[in-house]
Amino acid sequence: MAENRVTIEQKDNGKWACFLHLPEAEAPVDLGKEFKTEEKAEMWSDTSEAVTAIDMMTRKFKK
Repeated sequence: MAENRVTIEQKDNGKWACFLHLPEAEAPVDLGKEFKTEEKAEMWSDTSEAVTAIDMMTRKFKK
């Protein structure tokens, strides 16, 4: 079984965002926050807010 993973990628608008990769999802799921720098996105990915967003998206796609 494939594992869930989070990546930090630059969007077309030049901002950075965290994306959740789920085996159940056809495309990576944007976790809903954008940042001016990759470093800020990386810092956010370690917060409780990010963990909550990951949990919510994981539950949504496992239904």
